[in-house]
Amino acid sequence: MRTLSRLASGGAAAVAAGALLFAAAPAHATSSSGTWGIPGHKMQVNAWHCGSYVSTCDWKASTKVYKGTAHDSAQWVQNRAILTAHGISVSLTISKNPEATLKMTSKSQGEVRWKNYGGNKWIADTYGQMKPSSLTVYVSTKSCGSAQITSSIKFTEKCVTAGAA
Repeated sequence: MRTLSRLASGGAAAVAAGALLFAAAPAHATSSSGTWGIPGHKMQVNAWHCGSYVSTCDWKASTKVYKGTAHDSAQWVQNRAILTAHGISVSLTISKNPEATLKMTSKSQGEVRWKNYGGNKWIADTYGQMKPSSLTVYVSTKSCGSAQITSSIKFTEKCVTAGAA
């Protein structure tokens, strides 16, 4: 009986773990990250959005500059996120953080941009929600970053894409 009890509880634990794994799977996000370096400095660009959604999908994009492993102080850091709904006759609405600007380039694509000249001049991060139409097959987040470290040191725009391009 003791062995059967252990097997039964082990089986129940495996089922519970499987259910937990299945329940956690939709929470996984789609993301992409890239890092580029120039002597003494590096820039990291990140894109992220929800892995699955019913009516809304959270998204984030960021550009960060570093000197070694510490945050680097820049003259400015910019992030430009291109959010797209893919499919036939799709549309998209986008929310964003207050500092950023939003320009809808079509009914299924918008661009959110923030150029940080402020106090934390090592990061420009944008975020919000996408609300794709019901005909949307999938969404993508393209994040593009650039930075001016000094008058003679500049990172030209580099991009990464989360989701199919």
